[in-house]
Amino acid sequence: MRYDHHSKYGSEVTPKVALNKKFDENSNAYLSWGRVFNAPTTDDLFWYQPGMYPTYGDPNLKPEKGYVWTFGGNTKLNDKTDISASVFYSDIKDAIDWVWDGGTTTQAINVNKEKRRGLELSLNHDFDDNLSAYASYTYVQVKQDKGYGFAKDLTTKPNIYRAGLKYKNADWLFTLNANAVTGQSEKQFVDSSYFTLDLGAQYKINDNAKLFINGYNLTNARYAEFGGLYKNGEAKYPMAGCSFIIGAEYTF
Repeated sequence: MRYDHHSKYGSEVTPKVALNKKFDENSNAYLSWGRVFNAPTTDDLFWYQPGMYPTYGDPNLKPEKGYVWTFGGNTKLNDKTDISASVFYSDIKDAIDWVWDGGTTTQAINVNKEKRRGLELSLNHDFDDNLSAYASYTYVQVKQDKGYGFAKDLTTKPNIYRAGLKYKNADWLFTLNANAVTGQSEKQFVDSSYFTLDLGAQYKINDNAKLFINGYNLTNARYAEFGGLYKNGEAKYPMAGCSFIIGAEYTF
């Protein structure tokens, strides 16, 4: 049980219940249900940005309320390989969203109802004491009813793929991470899909000091984490292109 007292929205109790079944030392399944209460943030309520492309919050927003179901399981195939899977569903009333009016203005609003469903699959494997790998897939579908019936939220990334390798010994740490997205709406994103590659290397000088170099978006992909396009088709919130960070850390 969780109790919230909000200066603007009053008191709310949100219960959560979970059931876990352990089949053996290596496998389990679980089912959970919970109520949701999420008050608007300060930005949601009071953002005030006049100008050529004005953006406004709404001090009269309602808090988000609803429930979430999750069902999943974990299993260990052997000493080196783990697999996890889960599906989820949520039904939220008065979901908070930022909506562009098609002209110049963006406004925070309450969506009448919002339904989310999806699944997550993940695999982790240790080749030996030094080398490991992971892979995962996430599917998400969001539908919103803004007073005209349910329609897909085109700002959602429907298919997300991740994979990576990690090598570690006493002195060195190397990481390689790949990320891909497919099925994006070209009305809200620059492209329907993209692929990025990140590479990192770290050298441990001693227990207190380390040197590192990280390379991000080595494929120099055009992409954005959040949906929304300007009139010329460029992303409102574009991520950086190919970039590198070189540095050192010292702990004392």
